[in-house]
Amino acid sequence: MTKIIPYAPEYLPAYQDLARRGWGKHCYQQTEKYLRWLYHDNPYADKATPFFIALEPSNNKVIGVLHKLRLPWLIDGQKVIVNSMHNLLVDKDYRQGGGLMLITAALKGETNVFCPGVLPPLSNAYKMLRYQEIDVLWLRQLIWPLGSKTSAAQKLDRPDTAQIAAMVKTLNTSSGNHVLWDAEIFNWRFLRGPKHLFLWADAANFLILSVGQRKGLTVARIIDGHVEDKNSTLWRDALNTARSLGAVVLLGYTADKNLREYFLTKIKPRTRHPLVFFYHRDQKKREMNFNAAAGDFGLESLLNN
Repeated sequence: MTKIIPYAPEYLPAYQDLARRGWGKHCYQQTEKYLRWLYHDNPYADKATPFFIALEPSNNKVIGVLHKLRLPWLIDGQKVIVNSMHNLLVDKDYRQGGGLMLITAALKGETNVFCPGVLPPLSNAYKMLRYQEIDVLWLRQLIWPLGSKTSAAQKLDRPDTAQIAAMVKTLNTSSGNHVLWDAEIFNWRFLRGPKHLFLWADAANFLILSVGQRKGLTVARIIDGHVEDKNSTLWRDALNTARSLGAVVLLGYTADKNLREYFLTKIKPRTRHPLVFFYHRDQKKREMNFNAAAGDFGLESLLNN
């Protein structure tokens, strides 16, 4: 019978073999950089139980994995640590129940869990289990190579201390339940791991982008931000910046009211897309406001940093 255990360093080679089989030999998931950033550098990492792996007991072969990204959130007015489940992978010969066993282990003892980018049949199971399905706006804009590559907004590789403080303050003005940013977690999420680019107009108008390789193509993603000025050129700036970096598509998703309103003036939302859920132990429905930085969106840019 498949055995679910917390990851330990002695399983690194076997885990890397699984990652390469499932995600490809050059995937970011198999790098020690990814594991170190996610489970050592993160100030909220659960070092005792970083993530779960599934073993074939007869030979200790790693045949499944489920990662978690831990961030502080403000939920019901209280600071809580929320796991974002991501990068679920089970070898094809063990998929009958293996994924559900990993998810069950990850939920044990948790009050709230973020579940982004979910597809059937897992999304059907989440609905049956009464996870809260979140209304999310998904963006997808193809980028033609011939076009402007200029940006009215400043392009920053590393914002200064004052700019970081301003972005943290603005992001924390979100209503409802949201990621609770401070300078430490902002630096970890955006500056210490995956490569990000900041489009800065001012403290109330900025976007955070990642650019990385996916299936051999350069992909740009809007990870977070805030746009107070609905006439802002930040959407065009993001497209032009992505084009200048060789990206063929600009992607994003948001459940944040502010960015949702802005993006709906610029682009038609995707009609076919993954689903996003929140597990609440008490099964209460809540107003959830977040952007893609709450999960694993854009982590492939780790390979660029």
